[in-house]
Amino acid sequence: MKKIIYLLFISLALTACNNPLNKKYSDETLEQDAKAIAKSDKLNEDELKMLSGYIISAKFTGTDLTGKTYAEILNEAKKIKTEEEELALKAKKEEEEKIAKFKSIITVALYDKGYREEDFEDYLEYFLAFENKGNKNIRAVKGSLLITDLFDTEIKNLEFVYDSGIPAHKVVKNSYTTDYNQFEDTDIQFRSKNIKDLKTTWITEKIIFEDGTTLE
Repeated sequence: MKKIIYLLFISLALTACNNPLNKKYSDETLEQDAKAIAKSDKLNEDELKMLSGYIISAKFTGTDLTGKTYAEILNEAKKIKTEEEELALKAKKEEEEKIAKFKSIITVALYDKGYREEDFEDYLEYFLAFENKGNKNIRAVKGSLLITDLFDTEIKNLEFVYDSGIPAHKVVKNSYTTDYNQFEDTDIQFRSKNIKDLKTTWITEKIIFEDGTTLE
């Protein structure tokens, strides 16, 4: 029985020694080590990409990996990936909360569009309605309006500022113009399409309230 247990420990020790992930990193043996690791089937494809990506990144940044095993390097790569994913989730949540906050305060819509000629210049017209759904008067608002066709293909993405004030729980309207270029496909599309065939998405960038506070 003792002999069997002893042989089992010897077998486990040899397996550990033969595991290429337990070998320490070296620039001189990197190529053959990489082949051994890939051939061992110890890592899945994602882990192989993570390990190789981390080593390549270390070379560019001058990070010294000498003395670390490939298993330790992989663990470091996994830790960084986890931290990046957590940060991305946090940033996404904060962005979603900000967008939801903006939407609870203001709604902006393109309710009409036009085209006019004036002083030998041609213009596209945008008629926007701003609704302040909040309890505080808005002094100014800045944002962008994405205009697409019914298949979500972008036609225009324009920045607008309204700084004439929007009382709480009120709707105000304003018109804007951009130069019309008869050789620009997006201008031609916007001019020719019926407003019912356009989709719009307003993204608020910043709100300045009359009391001096801001939201951005």
